[in-house]
Amino acid sequence: MNKLLSKIRTSRFFLLTVLSIFLSQTVIASDAAFARINKNGLLTVGMSGEQPPYNFVTNSENIVGHDVELADALANLMDVKVKIMLMPFADLLEALENNKIDMIISGFASSEQRRQKVTFVGPYVLAGKSLLLTKETLNRIRESTGFNHKDIRLLALKNSTSMTLAKERLAKASLKPVEHYEDALLALRAGKADALVADLTICELGVIRDTASELTTLKKPLAIEEINIAINKGEIQLESAARAHLLTLKNSGQLEKLHQRWFKNGGWLDLLP
Repeated sequence: MNKLLSKIRTSRFFLLTVLSIFLSQTVIASDAAFARINKNGLLTVGMSGEQPPYNFVTNSENIVGHDVELADALANLMDVKVKIMLMPFADLLEALENNKIDMIISGFASSEQRRQKVTFVGPYVLAGKSLLLTKETLNRIRESTGFNHKDIRLLALKNSTSMTLAKERLAKASLKPVEHYEDALLALRAGKADALVADLTICELGVIRDTASELTTLKKPLAIEEINIAINKGEIQLESAARAHLLTLKNSGQLEKLHQRWFKNGGWLDLLP
C-alpha cells in the first residue's frame, strides 16, 4: 500500500512539474513581442508604403501617412522608439507570424479569415471598397453583362480583403492578384483588365491623379470595412497596451485630428512621387 501511495505521489509530482513548465513557457511565448519591445525600447511596425493616405513613400523618399503618425503616437505612449518596416502588402501577415514585426498598421482590414490568425485592435478607420476602371469600361459593362460575369477581368491586391470581396460578391468574374497598385493601373490603361477592386481611397486617388481623365469609380461603395491594428494571438500585454493607448488617442482628439489631416485634407497629394 505504501509503495502504491509513493508511486501516486511521484506521478502527481511529475505531472505538476510538466504542467508548470508548459504553462511558464506558454506565458513567455504569449508575451514575447511585448517583452521584446520593452527590452529593446523599439516598436517594429509593418507597412506596405504603397497605400496613400494610410502610408506611402514621398518624392523625397520619406515614409509618411496616417498610419505612420499613428505608429509614432502609439510608440510615444509606450515610451519607446518606432521602426517602420516596409514590405509588399502580401508579406505583412507572414512577417507578423514570424515575429519579424510587432504589429501591422497598414490599412489592414479585419475579416473572419484573418481573425483566425491574428488579434485586431480598433477599428481606427472605417473604409469603403470600390472599383477603379475606365469610364468607357464602366459604361460598356453596365449596358451589357454587369460585373459578375465570366468575361469580366478583375484585379486586386494579393492577400487583401479586396480579393476576398471579389471572390464572394463577383465570383463569376476572373480575378488576378497583383503585388502593387501601380501594376493594376498599368493593366487598366493597357486594356489588359477591366477593373481594380480596392479601398475607396485608392480608387479615388487613381481618379485624382489620372491626367487623361479616363478613370472613374463607383458612386456607392461595394462594402464598408473596419481598419485595425493587427498583432499576434496570445500577446495579452501588447493587446492591452495597444487598446488602452488607442483609446487615449481617441479621447484626446488626436485620432480625429489624424483622420482630418489625412482623409479630409488633400494637402498630402503634393508629397506623392
